[in-house]
Amino acid sequence: MDLVANARGVRPHTVGIVDDHEMILDGLSNWIGAHAHDLEVVIRSSSWVEMARHPAFPPDLVIMDLQLKEPISVEARIRICRSVGARVVVMSATDSPETVERVLAAGAAAFVSKSRPAGDLMQTVRSVLGVVPARAGQAWDEAPRPIVRGGAASIRFTEEEEETLRLYTSGHSPVEVAMILGTNIQAVKNALERIRAQYAAEGRVADKKQDLMLRAAEDGYLS
Repeated sequence: MDLVANARGVRPHTVGIVDDHEMILDGLSNWIGAHAHDLEVVIRSSSWVEMARHPAFPPDLVIMDLQLKEPISVEARIRICRSVGARVVVMSATDSPETVERVLAAGAAAFVSKSRPAGDLMQTVRSVLGVVPARAGQAWDEAPRPIVRGGAASIRFTEEEEETLRLYTSGHSPVEVAMILGTNIQAVKNALERIRAQYAAEGRVADKKQDLMLRAAEDGYLS
């Protein structure tokens, strides 16, 4: 267990990694050990069957390669993980919208392209686990402070909501926003609902996308 987590009395979130490329397994495991003190790799395997039979299975979250050599579909692997309480982040070099929708529909919490750096993958993992990534002068388990923008001082967005609003009102679809932020579609929809609710509480119409674009422009998000 990580010394930083021990000092704070917080158990690191457990992570399992399954990928049939040893270089990816080694590189990702080493990166987490060196840079992600809030996470602990308890399973690293090149075989799905080996992972499922591991004594530490299920971990809190499984980072899963989309295509393994074993004849077990990604949908089946995701369902097994979900049935025992493990969340799933799928990664693949194939990052078409169809692939993303396929794994999210199967129950994965998020999809990350293998072309993205390890830091982006860990940001997604933390988001799925509900852990706030560390910033300078901030503990990794410290909640973010809401951001106040625009003329309506009572409207307070989190960083996640602000970035969702900026991307969505710039013309991206919810699926595209989810891909850019490395999260899932439902998280994007939930963020948009919270944003609309805050505007509605101020008497500012934001039911339709064009209304939300006007609100975003008024508050400086599209400048």
